[in-house]
Amino acid sequence: MKKILALLLAAMLGISLAACGKGKNDTSSEDVGGLTGGWENSDSPVVTDEVKAVLEKATAEMTGATYEPVAYIGSQVVAGTNHRILCKMTPVVPDAESTYAIVTVYEDLEGNASVIEVLNSEAKVMVTDEELDGGWSAPKSPELTKESIDVLKKATEKSAKGSFSPVALLGTQVVAGINYCMLCEITPVTENPESHYSVVVVYDGADGTTSVLETFDFSSDAAE
Repeated sequence: MKKILALLLAAMLGISLAACGKGKNDTSSEDVGGLTGGWENSDSPVVTDEVKAVLEKATAEMTGATYEPVAYIGSQVVAGTNHRILCKMTPVVPDAESTYAIVTVYEDLEGNASVIEVLNSEAKVMVTDEELDGGWSAPKSPELTKESIDVLKKATEKSAKGSFSPVALLGTQVVAGINYCMLCEITPVTENPESHYSVVVVYDGADGTTSVLETFDFSSDAAE
């Protein structure tokens, strides 16, 4: 009788352990699946008509400034979708200068949209629709070119700021060589680095020299 009881207890213990093991594996699977809640960089910085419509809807009641989409940075799946968009921000005042801002827009499952964060910068939008000698020219597309990627890599390979990952091409300027303006993601060289976005101006000299001329970081600002 004791042997039978021992066998029954062993069997029950085995079933219990198996059930616990299955539960642990299920949780692990859910954790992996939970990564979909993180930000995902866009495969292309080109702003689609759908993103333009979402931004327009979200900023319709913001009266202090206008926001024109320049490049699509990425998205985050939540109970709906968060969109991160680089914009040309122009204050609604006479003779206002436009600067770059990163706008995060929340789009719910019913199609409603609202601005949840604005990151401003001091980077002026120098590109114009007019072709001016020595002026900044807007690219036909914010897609990065091989030349712009190579120049950034060469100019920042020994940078103390960290590693620079190009996101979008914002403009070019012909000087004694070429200046490139790009949106970049910078990851500092620290133990627990937190990446941030910056507008970076890089010089590519006719003699083959390269250098970073300016960087403009973004800072938090409450949405209007």
